[in-house]
Amino acid sequence: MTPLDWLVVVGYGLAVLLLGVLIRERSADDTEYFLAGRQQGWSQVAASTWATKLSALTFIGVPGAAIAGNFAYLQLWFGSFIAAYLVAVIFIPEFYRLRVATVYEYLEHRIGPRARTGATLVFIVSRCLASAVRLAGCAIAVSVFFDLSLQSAIIAIAGIAALYVLSGGLRAVIWTDCLQLGLFLTGAIAAIVFVGLVLPGGFLEILQTGKATDKFRVFNFKLDMSDATTFWTGNVFSVVLGMATGAADQDIAQRALSCPNARQARIAVITAGAADLISTFLFLSVGLAVFTYYETFPHQAVSDLLEANRYDFVFPHFIRHELPAGLRGVLIVALFAAAMSSLDSALSGLASSTYYDLGLTGRGESGSKLVGPRVLVVIFAVVLALIAVAFRSQPSILWFGLKIMGYTYGGLLGLFFVALFLHRFTTDMMSAVALVSSILVVIIATQWGFGFAPVPWPFAVVVGMTWTCAAAVLFGTLHSRGRIQSQQQGH
Repeated sequence: MTPLDWLVVVGYGLAVLLLGVLIRERSADDTEYFLAGRQQGWSQVAASTWATKLSALTFIGVPGAAIAGNFAYLQLWFGSFIAAYLVAVIFIPEFYRLRVATVYEYLEHRIGPRARTGATLVFIVSRCLASAVRLAGCAIAVSVFFDLSLQSAIIAIAGIAALYVLSGGLRAVIWTDCLQLGLFLTGAIAAIVFVGLVLPGGFLEILQTGKATDKFRVFNFKLDMSDATTFWTGNVFSVVLGMATGAADQDIAQRALSCPNARQARIAVITAGAADLISTFLFLSVGLAVFTYYETFPHQAVSDLLEANRYDFVFPHFIRHELPAGLRGVLIVALFAAAMSSLDSALSGLASSTYYDLGLTGRGESGSKLVGPRVLVVIFAVVLALIAVAFRSQPSILWFGLKIMGYTYGGLLGLFFVALFLHRFTTDMMSAVALVSSILVVIIATQWGFGFAPVPWPFAVVVGMTWTCAAAVLFGTLHSRGRIQSQQQGH
């Protein structure tokens, strides 16, 4: 790190904090703090949602996937876009019809308070696990850049993210995400351009290497249920998980709830879903460019990383050791932007869901200062840091993050389908039981199976969703019949 690199990094940090301070004065009540006053236009909401989906997993994990294999990860975009479209068409109008502050409030309207509380608790656990993986992913790169231990990097990143969420709430999150999205994409393009300019064969050499090593292979139509890099399995997983994160995850959904009406929210969700194709292709291309660079200019440290299957460390190594001063600072800032755009929203989403859905509204306010919500932000920053430390040694942070989400998000999505289509056939308590039990069912199904071979992990979300829908109806029906029989015997 040279003085020029530090200048770029410090300038970015000051810009983000200044933006948070400028917005701070407008966050005077909980609706303003958590929903940005429901006044955000579709364009900034789309940009913020797009930035949140990217995260540090995209920044280091997607190039790592291209270095390790090919462009197969790109084919999952089809399922992701279909999921975004379905969320926009099916769920967004329902959320706006009832003017809910969180997506779990919708469950109380349709099913009851126990379903809302159960979903909130499952979301808190799920989002803490998933966001801790993202935090660990960013810490990998930061530890490489600054010669820090992973624990120190995790603590520093969580602290910085918490600072500007504390300052301005969701409005600060959305506008800093817009800033960070530009930095994120600029950094990726800059890395590709640099490699193209220094290679003897220029950009053509990148294309030739990609063709020679079969990096451009996108589609794999093999029928293999255990392989998420195949088209069929990957997109089944992508559709279900995409709908779960878009409709049943307050972290993502809170942005759509900040629009003034359902029409703008629908446009924002669909636009963000379409834009994922651009960023995924861009960062796979970064991976190819870095792979080509080290094929042309071999480096023993990189060879050691590849032999150890530590593909996620290659791009951070490239940034630190190969880029010139100034440009290195830009890429480091881009990585921070990737990390902050996902962590800030996770902190805001966790705090807002806990505040609204667990009955904390109205508590902890002192004058115009939202003490309670801001305390929750700090608490969740600490929790994410602690979990991230436990996840720090995974070989592929990208796929590990997706696996973690598979255990709980299917059940969450299933409960929203129950609320939407099956609420008349179940009860409040039995719906909550179905959701919580889905986690145990998924663990058993994927680890041991039920008398058959274990279910491959990409189908964990499908198992969770199906179980929650079926069990809610079955348990609800049995519970209702038992209650009717008890009443008849009583007479």
